[in-house]
Amino acid sequence: MNLSNSWFLAALVGIIGWFHVKLVAEFLNLSRLSKEVPEGLRDAVTEDDQVRAAEYASVSAKWSIYEDAAMLGLTIAFWLSGGFAWLDRWTVSLGYSPVVTGLLLLAVLVAVQTLLSLPFEVNNTFRVEAEFGFNKTTPGTFIVDRLKGLALTALLGLPLGALVLWLFETQPLAALYGWVVVTLFGLLVSWAAPRFLMPLFMKFTPLEAGPLRDAILALGERLQFPVQEIYRVDGSRRSSKANAFFTGFGKSKRIALFDTLLTGHSQEEIVAVLAHEIGHAKLKHVPQQLVMGLLQSALLFGLLHFALHDARLFAAFGVQHPSYAMGLVLFSMVYGPWSNLWEVPLQGITRRHEFEADAFAAAAVGSGETLASGLKRLSKDHMAHLTPHPFYVWLHHSHPPVLERLRALGQ
Repeated sequence: MNLSNSWFLAALVGIIGWFHVKLVAEFLNLSRLSKEVPEGLRDAVTEDDQVRAAEYASVSAKWSIYEDAAMLGLTIAFWLSGGFAWLDRWTVSLGYSPVVTGLLLLAVLVAVQTLLSLPFEVNNTFRVEAEFGFNKTTPGTFIVDRLKGLALTALLGLPLGALVLWLFETQPLAALYGWVVVTLFGLLVSWAAPRFLMPLFMKFTPLEAGPLRDAILALGERLQFPVQEIYRVDGSRRSSKANAFFTGFGKSKRIALFDTLLTGHSQEEIVAVLAHEIGHAKLKHVPQQLVMGLLQSALLFGLLHFALHDARLFAAFGVQHPSYAMGLVLFSMVYGPWSNLWEVPLQGITRRHEFEADAFAAAAVGSGETLASGLKRLSKDHMAHLTPHPFYVWLHHSHPPVLERLRALGQ
């Protein structure tokens, strides 16, 4: 244990410190649970709903803490017992080229992480979510989804990883080129996901002609937001929770509505929710988020450039044969926890965007009442924590608490 190594200290303090910050936030959040329905939601949420939501929050928090503690213990034990040094010696002994060796290293670590997290995923899906009536996923669907996910990770991740590693092996400006490649890859996946990737997991069916489709098209035309495709998604095969999303670039927009949203909400509420999403586009929130993401990834690659050329990073983890692939892994150990300091202000901006989109939707449909009604129903159906602790919101929430949104809407 080399306490004089700044990388060692940064990783240790970051990993352990972030765990304890999250732990404090969880306990503070749990302290705000109440059996009494907050004023402003009593027309939509009953006392039984509130008690059930409190139980869901407690059970979910408990298992989240268990998972975080297990992962923390395994990570620290692997590190301090010389696990990274052993992994380094093993990959070097195989005698492959640096790029192939690096891909193998990354693939092994992804596979191990997937296996370690699998029991918690199973528990969350088939115990926690099932206990509270949310899970609709069968064991067969769960297994197939995970296999498809691994296949897609390999199909997309291996070529990207090989290109990034090749850049670092051959190009002096590899960090800059890597940033460009990862940015373009992210944009490509964002475009391809609803068209080619998500249909591998969910069924997209064109929304049938009728009053709802007419109302959505009329909303898009009135707000000068061209909508070309509206789909029903069979989300109920996996969860009872409702959802909707927009995708598309330029003049081609695609709307996906989960069947749980269509069956659980009125036409007016659905239109108000979609007006909120249109508000994000019309108020330029999407490009703002894109710019913030680009700056964040630029910071990451800039720091990565210096880290990969600092022998102390590898020494902090006992690695004797520095390589770019191992450097990526070790840098992520240090950068990951501390990157949350950057995420906190970004989430503050996204919460402000939510208020702005709410105001846009209220103006678009003529009143904040229908959007407020939809928010109340979503909060009830999702068993949301209605009075989260401000520190937990500050740390984790990309959306403001529902009571704050209702007050902003004048409801």
